Amino acid sequence: MGREFIGECSPSGEGPEADSRERELAIKYIKRECGAPPDGVDVQVTWEGYERGDGSEISYPVISVVWDDGVSPYPDEYIGKCTAAFERFDLPAEVHELHEERRSVLDDLQGMFNRIEQHVIKRRHIGPKNSAT
Repeated sequence: MGREFIGECSPSGEGPEADSRERELAIKYIKRECGAPPDGVDVQVTWEGYERGDGSEISYPVISVVWDDGVSPYPDEYIGKCTAAFERFDLPAEVHELHEERRSVLDDLQGMFNRIEQHVIKRRHIGPKNSAT
């Protein structure tokens, strides 16, 4: 089974149930943003781990794209989409609000450019006024 790390949800401090809900919410968000995964590919909670100096192991849950190596090729495009979606999900509220403000300004600018374009097209269609009589 192939697996690619997408992101780590930090503990909320509200307990394991809240942390689990946060991870599931992140997965739902990623799937909604990225669309249906390719055949044999899914977004899931998996476990990362490392060994401490005293020989004990530490394990913690992460969000990963997983796939069946025998069925699916490496889903690099889907992994990229999922990583970007997780980053949007994990942004602090202030950064998200700033992003939304910028997006609003860009939408307004795009609207102005569209109106200018329509005006230019209309003028070209009408053509210059003929002053000779």
